[in-house]
Amino acid sequence: MYQFRSSHQAVRPGLGATSWQRSLHGKVNGGLAIAGGKVFVESFNRQVSALDARTGRLIWSTPLPDVAMTTPLVAAGLVVVGTGTNRVLVDRRGRTVWGRPGGDRILALNAQNGRIVWQRRTVGEDMPTAALARTVGQLAIIGANGHDRIKALSLATGRTLWTRPTRGIATMSSAAVTGGRLYVIVGGGPRSGEPAHLDIVALSDGRVVQRAYHGNADCSPAVSDGLVALEGAGWLPGKPADQATYSTVSVVSARTGALRWRWRSQAGRWTTRGSNEQAVAGLIHRGTLYQAIPVLDEVRAFSVADGEPLWRLRTAAPVKMSAVVNRGRLYVGDTAGYFYMVDARSGHLIARVHFPQIFTISPPLIDGSTLYVADDQTVYAIPLAKLRAMHGQGNVL
Repeated sequence: MYQFRSSHQAVRPGLGATSWQRSLHGKVNGGLAIAGGKVFVESFNRQVSALDARTGRLIWSTPLPDVAMTTPLVAAGLVVVGTGTNRVLVDRRGRTVWGRPGGDRILALNAQNGRIVWQRRTVGEDMPTAALARTVGQLAIIGANGHDRIKALSLATGRTLWTRPTRGIATMSSAAVTGGRLYVIVGGGPRSGEPAHLDIVALSDGRVVQRAYHGNADCSPAVSDGLVALEGAGWLPGKPADQATYSTVSVVSARTGALRWRWRSQAGRWTTRGSNEQAVAGLIHRGTLYQAIPVLDEVRAFSVADGEPLWRLRTAAPVKMSAVVNRGRLYVGDTAGYFYMVDARSGHLIARVHFPQIFTISPPLIDGSTLYVADDQTVYAIPLAKLRAMHGQGNVL
C-alpha cells in the first residue's frame, strides 16, 4: 500500500548502502516501491519504470495511457498502477466524478519485463493508491477513486469482486488496510454538499462499517495502535488568501471512528508550491504522530494517544510529503528543495541538504542503509551515513 504499511512507516531491512541517481525525464509525484531487487516508479511522461535497486540501471519502462501518481503495488509477480487526471466531470448533489472523459485505467504489469498482463478501464481517475488485501478468498486490489465507488478487483485477473457506493471521491487519498478493514478518506465537490470524511470499510464485502467526518480527500489516513490520524484543511471567510488557511489534525478510533482528539493550527497561507494539496499524510511510529503542517511551513510531533505537542520544526517551505523514521531519525523534504534529517525524539535538526529541485508529494523510503527519494524527475539512492555528512555543504548533488 502507500508507504508500505498502514502507519506509513516505509522502512524495511535491506542489503546495505548504495549510491546512484537516475533521471526519468518526467516529474515523479507518486511513491516508490522496492521488491525483488527493483525500484518501481511512475513519472509524468506517462511511464512506469523498473530500476535496479543497487545501481539505478533502467531494467524496463512501459508507456501508460495517462499520467500516473500512485505507489506501484507489487505482489505475485505483478506491478499494479493507476492513471488519472483531476478533471471535474460531474459535480452535483449526490454525485461527483473526477477523471478523463474517456476514462482512466488500472493496469497490472509483469514485474520482470514490464509487459501489460491486464488493464481495466474506470469511470473516475485512479490517482490514489489502492491497497492489496486478502478478501473473498483471494488477493485483491481495493480502494476508492474519482468515481463515488469503493471497489475490489482480483489481483490475478482484474475482475471486479465487489463494488459499493460511497459519499464522494478520493482525489489523492490512498487506501490503508489493517485488521480486516479498509480506511480511506473521500469527499464531495463544492456543489455536492458532502464534507470530507473517513470511511471504515469491511474487506469482505465493501460494507461501510463506520464513518467519521474528519480529514481531507487529498490526505491518506495513517492507521496504527488502534487509531487513525487524519489531516484536514479549513478556510476563514473574509480573510486575504495568505491569512485564511488553517490545518486540522484529528485522531479517531480505528474501530468506531469516535474522535479521540483534535488540534487546529493558527491561520497560514494557501500554498500551491509543488502541488495543490493542503493536507498531507502523517506517520505514526512508536506512539508518536509526525505531521507536516503545510500552511505554516512546519513539521510537528504529537503524542498519538492524547495529542500532546512534543516538538515542531520550522522548514524553509511547505512540506507536502510523508516522513519516515529510522533508528531514531526522521527524514523528510520540503518544496524549497531541502531535505532534513531530524532527531525523532527531540526535533533537533541533524542535517539539512539542498537538492537541485523541489520535493513535492513523492515520499521517501528506506531500504537497509539506503534512502530512496524522488526529487522532481530524478530518483536518488543515498547512503544514510553520506546524507548526514553532507550537512551544510550546499547544493552538492
